[in-house]
Amino acid sequence: MPRPNLPQRGLTAFVSLSLAAGLLTGCASATSTQPTGPQSTPGRTAFDPANFVDPRTSTNPYHPLRPGLQWIRAGTTEVGSRKVPHLVISTMSAVIRMIDGVPCVAMLDQSTDSGEVAQVGFDYFALDKDGNIWLMGGYTEDYEGGVYTDVENAWLGAETGGEPGILMPGVVTMTTPRWYISRAGPHEDPSVAEPVFVGISLTVQFGEFQNVIAIREGGINAIDNEIKYYAPGVGVIFNDPKIKSLHQDSFELVNFVELTPEGLAEISQIVLDLEAHARTVAADGYGSVPAAERAP
Repeated sequence: MPRPNLPQRGLTAFVSLSLAAGLLTGCASATSTQPTGPQSTPGRTAFDPANFVDPRTSTNPYHPLRPGLQWIRAGTTEVGSRKVPHLVISTMSAVIRMIDGVPCVAMLDQSTDSGEVAQVGFDYFALDKDGNIWLMGGYTEDYEGGVYTDVENAWLGAETGGEPGILMPGVVTMTTPRWYISRAGPHEDPSVAEPVFVGISLTVQFGEFQNVIAIREGGINAIDNEIKYYAPGVGVIFNDPKIKSLHQDSFELVNFVELTPEGLAEISQIVLDLEAHARTVAADGYGSVPAAERAP
């Protein structure tokens, strides 16, 4: 896949959330048919460790995995009954670990509400030979008033009782059946997804995009949680919360950059520090596994 022409820069700080107010101006124009009806049983793709490749080869254009890419998305969320500015900075790190026998790369998410840190965490993604992006594990911490409070989730594949699945298929059409994303543990409800539109145009603050795919995600018994809009070469550019969304997170892409090597090293260290904390506060999932490593 050709690399996008992106500016390089150092580590992004948590930028001012004044950006977030009034940003959600994106407008989708459908050029495809309406989605098929809801399906009760999501499709499952067989998990075969021999079918996986280095995720950093990033062969799925709708969910790039190349270390150093960084997305800044801004909008609003609900805290109690109030809508407040919301900012999410997502960065592909160079942190690699093996989960269930396949190589995975960590993406760091840093979220702020009204200018204060609300959540910090990471997800581990794997890539198979068919271009499917698998969600293999993750860890998220909650904060209040900028202070750590508790763990939102912590899992590492089947090793910790979770069930990995596909977040973004290698190919999505309007006939793609509902698919299984993942389950963080045996007592969690699985998350699933299904196509809503394929091949639409969408304009957000960062620019206008063509051939956008809209995917509905949510719990298996409450799939109407949110619709994510994915653009080729970029990934998620818009998030539209639906009726089942707990916090009504609504955001759009406002910047997409590539970090300098120094910035990538700093982001990767944040992931490793989070993992170190997880071994203490989420020992059931992280306490007995080897530490992840930063790839050169």
